[in-house]
Amino acid sequence: MKPHQLSYLISESFSTLGRHKAVTLLSVMIMSLTLLILAVFLLATDNALTFLDRAKRDMTVFVYLKDEAPDWIVQQQYNQILNMNEVEVVELISKEQAMTEFREELGEERSILEALETNPLPASFRVTLKGEFRNKESIELFVEAIGSMTIVEEIGYGKEFIDQFAALTRAFLYVDLVLGLIVILSSVFIISNTVRLTILSRHKTIEVLKLVGATNRFITTPFVIEGAFQSGLASLVSLAMLFGIYQITRGVIPDVVFLKPDKIALYVLICALLGSIGSLVSLRHHLKL
Repeated sequence: MKPHQLSYLISESFSTLGRHKAVTLLSVMIMSLTLLILAVFLLATDNALTFLDRAKRDMTVFVYLKDEAPDWIVQQQYNQILNMNEVEVVELISKEQAMTEFREELGEERSILEALETNPLPASFRVTLKGEFRNKESIELFVEAIGSMTIVEEIGYGKEFIDQFAALTRAFLYVDLVLGLIVILSSVFIISNTVRLTILSRHKTIEVLKLVGATNRFITTPFVIEGAFQSGLASLVSLAMLFGIYQITRGVIPDVVFLKPDKIALYVLICALLGSIGSLVSLRHHLKL
């Protein structure tokens, strides 16, 4: 299709929307309510992924050291761990610091420690891995790698929690993928049926275009453009409704966050694409393309 033809069809599409304000408004409102379901799903998914990422950031490996380990060996193996590719931060926790932190965690019950004659807590390395290595497989490989160090007495990394977290993450991603496909397919189905309202209202125009020899591409292009525009506009309306829901939800769940600008832009583009697909589906059924 030549540029001047495309320019004409785009101009004609918006002129047609203006001439059929009632049908356009009805279509946008129906699409808005449909896309609101998709927007709520995306907001829930985004917050769930944020929660999982926050949980991953809290994954820490504690390397407990032998009491008799000389300071120079401790420093040497500290540097060795720090230089490992998967390590982000290593903090040396002395016996005294460990006891101080333990006292703070006990709070009002710290008095039970007064009966201790010596400090039973070992010195340790508190290791934080880089983001891409905060998963079950990488943590287990890291623990295996440092387990043979001469000063290591024991390694703690919450194995049971990490196993459960990995299983929960996999289950969430599978369920989220299935639900996402259902929501998207449902949106396309409803949008395509909504677009049929526009097509039926202009049935005579389509028949005239076919009689004068207009190509299928010439007939369908304005509808695809209109479907994308209406769906994009509906996505903005659905985002406004979602923001209202977010404000109410935030009073109950303070940690919930709204979609960031880049995700909003992606959502609008996806909705415009769904509108185009919905238009094509309706046109193929109506025109038997």
